[in-house]
Amino acid sequence: MSSRSRVVTPVVLVLAVLGLGLAIVLHHDPAAGADGSTLRWVLDHRTSWVTDLATALSTVLAPTWVAVAAVVVAGVLIRRDRRLDRGGRVLVAVASAGALAEVFKVAVDRLRPPLVDQVGAPEAAMSFPSGHVTGTCALVVAIASAVVAGRRARIAAFTVAGVVTVAVGASRLYLGAHWLTDVVASVAVAVAAVIVAPLMTEAVLTAIRPHLPIRIRSMVDVPAEAAR
Repeated sequence: MSSRSRVVTPVVLVLAVLGLGLAIVLHHDPAAGADGSTLRWVLDHRTSWVTDLATALSTVLAPTWVAVAAVVVAGVLIRRDRRLDRGGRVLVAVASAGALAEVFKVAVDRLRPPLVDQVGAPEAAMSFPSGHVTGTCALVVAIASAVVAGRRARIAAFTVAGVVTVAVGASRLYLGAHWLTDVVASVAVAVAAVIVAPLMTEAVLTAIRPHLPIRIRSMVDVPAEAAR
């Protein structure tokens, strides 16, 4: 992806989410019909074993555990590479996606589906976008973006990332915790964060490099072969 696309694409995605959020605030959501029909479909097709699966998935991929996983993955990448770049991109992607999602949550202040339609412990916090989906999507797509083993490996990594994202999004819809547009907006926010993460990581590392100990500074410097 070109440098221009790394700037333009995230801006377009964030503006799209902003537009949808504004429409929700003004009660002119163009996808309100899809939100309602999706919830009704879920209510008509719930089964005990799917409920257990969705609950487990939603618990394992809660924002807190996603944040822990991001730190662990970043640590593994930094230790393996002896550089901060790839691990830093994973951390920046997840952190920036989470922060942006919280900004939208507060700004839009959307109600979740009715408590009677939710499974398990009722969730009354702000709904738009989904923290579960935003964090999980940012993490798995950032990990896929960090794969450098070859084209087939990258395709496989992005395929797995897509499946995981769809699974956690479906689990949140199934449990009645979010509307369909919450999930769609979450994916847009997460992808925007992953795309811009390399630029943000480079800026942060460049800024802190002069203040790092010499031992750590070598983990930021561009290798000689890459500079030629």
